[in-house]
Amino acid sequence: MQLRWLLCVPAALAAPAAVFSQGAQDSVVQTAEMVVNATYLPSTAAGATRIDLQPDVGPSADAWELLSRGVANLHVSGSGAGGYGGLFSLRGLANTPYFSEPAVTVYFADIPLPSSFTYPTGIFGFNSVAVFRGPMGTEFGRATDGGVVTLAPQDGGSSAGELLMGCGSYDSRQIAATARTPAAGKLDVEVDADYDARNGYITNQQLGIRVDDQENENAYARFRLRPAAGDELTFEVLGTRSRDGAQPLVPLGGPLFDVSRPKEGATDLDSLGAALKGSFALPSSATLTTVTSFTDWRMNPYQSLLVLPPPLENEILLEQKSWNEEIRFQTDPLASLRWEVGAWLSKGTTDSGVNRSILNLFPIQVSDSVLGDQSSAVFGEAVFAPDKAWRITAGLRAEVDEKNFVRYEHVPTPGLDYVASGRYDALLPRLAADWTVAADSHVEASVALGLRPGGFSSFTENLALSPFAAERSTAYSVGWDTSLAQHAVDVAVRAFYNDISNLQIERSFSQPDYFVATAPRAHSVGGEVEGRWHPSVDWTVGVSAGWSEVRLDTFFDPLTGLNESGDAAPNAPLYNADLEVTYRPGTGWFAAGQLSAVGRTYYDERQSPKYTQNAYALAGLRAGYETARWTLTLYGENLANKGYYELIIPGVNSGNPGAPRTVGARVAVRF
Repeated sequence: MQLRWLLCVPAALAAPAAVFSQGAQDSVVQTAEMVVNATYLPSTAAGATRIDLQPDVGPSADAWELLSRGVANLHVSGSGAGGYGGLFSLRGLANTPYFSEPAVTVYFADIPLPSSFTYPTGIFGFNSVAVFRGPMGTEFGRATDGGVVTLAPQDGGSSAGELLMGCGSYDSRQIAATARTPAAGKLDVEVDADYDARNGYITNQQLGIRVDDQENENAYARFRLRPAAGDELTFEVLGTRSRDGAQPLVPLGGPLFDVSRPKEGATDLDSLGAALKGSFALPSSATLTTVTSFTDWRMNPYQSLLVLPPPLENEILLEQKSWNEEIRFQTDPLASLRWEVGAWLSKGTTDSGVNRSILNLFPIQVSDSVLGDQSSAVFGEAVFAPDKAWRITAGLRAEVDEKNFVRYEHVPTPGLDYVASGRYDALLPRLAADWTVAADSHVEASVALGLRPGGFSSFTENLALSPFAAERSTAYSVGWDTSLAQHAVDVAVRAFYNDISNLQIERSFSQPDYFVATAPRAHSVGGEVEGRWHPSVDWTVGVSAGWSEVRLDTFFDPLTGLNESGDAAPNAPLYNADLEVTYRPGTGWFAAGQLSAVGRTYYDERQSPKYTQNAYALAGLRAGYETARWTLTLYGENLANKGYYELIIPGVNSGNPGAPRTVGARVAVRF
């Protein structure tokens, strides 16, 4: 432990507040859309929401939780084991924990992350996050049907750096640093480094130890070279390392933070990502951009012990590698008729090994599998602006996904091997109309088709249940945004409806059969409002609220044949809402209070009370003092010490409890 602290200090002294790019018009090409200015709308009629994050005023280890509080209809149910087994839902569309493609795609700067279990949970250095709702197939190379989240590093400005240190409840501690050179001239560099850790919230009374301790190390660096006017080469690299305790699983109905079992597990995660991007100016204000990226994510191992009874021991090894190439050509963005065209190529492999056994007796399932996947797409859109009031956008994506799957079983049936392949293709059009009602008010209506490829489940003894179909959706959306009183008030209101075929649902339908089933027909409907009010220069009031209902119009339990049509789909809350009031002058004392609520969430499609998390609300507060050179922050989360499950796993009758009351302090020094 001491060695890691010593290593973090020199790394911190060399480092910048980093993270992520992408604008709605150009997913991997431009960062201009992300630049903060005096008139940008934090939320738009089209369904884009921008959040600026200040790392000195909130615990970075809970970055996803903080983000999901402030974005309508975005919800994250963390697993406590990195992203493995976690749920990310947007407008009611959620990933399955282990086997399917993500419903919400994440870009870390120019690095697309291939699966939800590879998503980082606590990386310091977020400068801004943008959330794009609905199918984004003509805006992003990697995109599915739920939406896209982009994480962006700070861009522009003069050279700067920051050193941050913090401590708090459960022996939490953090040291992080950022540094960057001016974003001008021929070359600029940005570096970010972070170490954070805490003791576990859960105590194993039998062993007398904490269960879910966490320890994370992260680093990000970006180098940009401008060999000629209008041309830019960017190299980015991201590395993460987590050495955590067991996943915080507790039996449902019992104490939230006490367990009793004879053995505990661990979760070891390592990842490396890199991207090489080139942006080149062409005649007539056109632009050509290419991005080559690579990710290597490893879980070695994941271990857990559950007393069901009997005591069930799990060990899972998982590795995923992915190569990606994206090319995009864009004409003059200021022309009355402008268009862009792009291509996406991706190839990856996922290797897994599973060993499930009755503790100290015998194994009940030992298998390993290899999944190869290839994805290719061509996409483009044209924007016609006949006058200042109207803009019509028409786009099309042609996508082909291929998967090859091999599973080898050793226990209980040696030689029960399975070899299969699948192909999932689609033409995905998008049409949108944007009407500027007034200078600071406009309405947008859109319809778009989305695709989430099918695949194969590897944790099932019934091999006929292993393959699952592609999820397809038609997303309808209408919204209105406006700014009032010289941008003192910004408001966006939206409504949506998704018509879905083959909605993917994953759970343990029986003890040995954990797989993805599909509902032939389903739909989601809802609305959202997001607003920001500046009653004065020093005060800000932020409000967001989202409601979404997802129904299985046609669904039969694949094992029992039970008709569950009409039930709510699992893994997405009925609503989320947030109110935050901030007082923050340029210097001196500041304070902020937040109240957030999450609606009832079902974790199985039968709406079983045992597997339902009822609505709950959380309160947080932070306050401190700020000067030009340093900031001291005191914070408290879940101040009422509300008990709730952040995630429920029906197959093992267990859940991950949400964090209890935590308090802490941070100091940030700028240079």
